[in-house]
Amino acid sequence: DDSNFHVAFVAAAANLRARNYKIPEADFHRVKMIAGKIIPAIATTTAMVTGLMSAELLKLVTLQSRRVEDFKNAFVNLALPLWVVSEPLPPLRFKSKEYDPIVMGPMRAKPEGFTSWDKVEVRIGDATVKELMAHLEKEYNVEVSIVSQGSLCLYNAYSPAHKKKLASKVSQLWEEVKKQKLPPGRTYLVLEVSASDADDGVEVQLPAIR
Repeated sequence: DDSNFHVAFVAAAANLRARNYKIPEADFHRVKMIAGKIIPAIATTTAMVTGLMSAELLKLVTLQSRRVEDFKNAFVNLALPLWVVSEPLPPLRFKSKEYDPIVMGPMRAKPEGFTSWDKVEVRIGDATVKELMAHLEKEYNVEVSIVSQGSLCLYNAYSPAHKKKLASKVSQLWEEVKKQKLPPGRTYLVLEVSASDADDGVEVQLPAIR
């Protein structure tokens, strides 16, 4: 029944998610065909999950008057039956360490106690690698040695061949290494950097760069 817009909603939501994760999208008729072949779930389970999710969505509508304790995670098994409702855990905070087993030495977090949700906002336009490094040194007193995005290494100071990349635009390097153009309308990249303190050389951990 196309008049209730159920399939239209599923198609829109699925394609937005597919676009976000770079998964091939599907048109309305293909979504309808796929949805029609899904083995029906037990009605009680579907109703329960829908109800729990609807309650959390209603909390988002009134977010201004909510505390984090108002939101809940639910772990349910109707076969037992088991109902466990818990408050969301706080995000892991990155803190300075006297000894980090990965770098085998001290590690300094800048800023202290940042989480994976935090980002370093860089607003200097379509900058070169050198300009980005200079900005981070000025703001955080760090010397950047590696600039990367996921598994893509855009710049590595330890490689002599990368020295010429200092004058290249970060966006240009991304397109060269990724071998694709930036999506239309995209005005930023989320990057990771390896850096050390400019004063004493201690390894520094920074949030993702946006």
